[in-house]
This record gives sequence, C-alpha cells and structure tokens, in this order.
Amino acid sequence: MLDDQLEELGHKSTGVKRLKSIPGVGTKLSSRLVGEIGDINRFESERQLAVYCGVACINDDSEKSKKTKVVYKANKICKATMIEIAGCTIRYVLESKTYYDKKRAEGKKHNHAIRCLARQLIKVIFKMLKEDRDYILKAAVKKAV
Repeated sequence: MLDDQLEELGHKSTGVKRLKSIPGVGTKLSSRLVGEIGDINRFESERQLAVYCGVACINDDSEKSKKTKVVYKANKICKATMIEIAGCTIRYVLESKTYYDKKRAEGKKHNHAIRCLARQLIKVIFKMLKEDRDYILKAAVKKAV
C-alpha cells in the first residue's frame, strides 16, 4: 500500500520524474533523494550539494602525505541514497561502470570508488534538477549525431 502511495506521489513530482530517467534509479530512490534535497535552488553549486549529501571528500593534506577525508556531518539518508544510486548505475550505465573500473584500477577500494562515482553523479543530478531536464546517455547522443 505504501509503495502505491509513493509511486502516486512520485508521478506528481518533476524532480522524481527527472531522476527516474537515470537507468537503474526507480521511484523509491528518486523520491528519497528529492525528499532529502528539497528545493534544489537552495544550493548555489553542485559542490554544496555534494557536501550536503556527504559524497564530497575534503583535503586532509600534510607535508608528508596527501589524503582526503570524508564529510561525516552530512545528511546520512542522502548519503546512503547516493551510494545506492551509484551502485545501481554501475549495472545499467556504461559510463558509470567505466568510471568505477578506472577508480578500482587506480588502487581505490570498493567503497572509495563508489563514493567517487556518487560525487560524479551529484554533478549530473544537480544539473538535471537545476535545468529541469532528463538524463541523457552518451551513447544515445552519439547515435543521434
């Protein structure tokens, strides 16, 4: 019954419709993310959205080492949703799979590679919601040209 209500509410929200255009992202994930983000216009840049969602890494460099740390004071529901979206897109979007494989080849652990992919997806999601447009697969663009 709750799934039906969520589906019905998802059809009314333009943000949910936009996010559902990403292959592998369904009504539940998109509704959860849109609900946590709220109005996209409260974020001036995709970097602010990434920090809010907890997928931005902050430099923690010293003279001896170069490393990054995760933002822990972030919206935990938003972060979990972005990580789940990143995991789903690896299965359905070739560009996501390629990016994930590249990060793994660089020696990154699975969780770090997923977080990096989620950070890249934040850029896409921010632009989609700001410009009110659907997700566009690169393969579809190449075929159209």
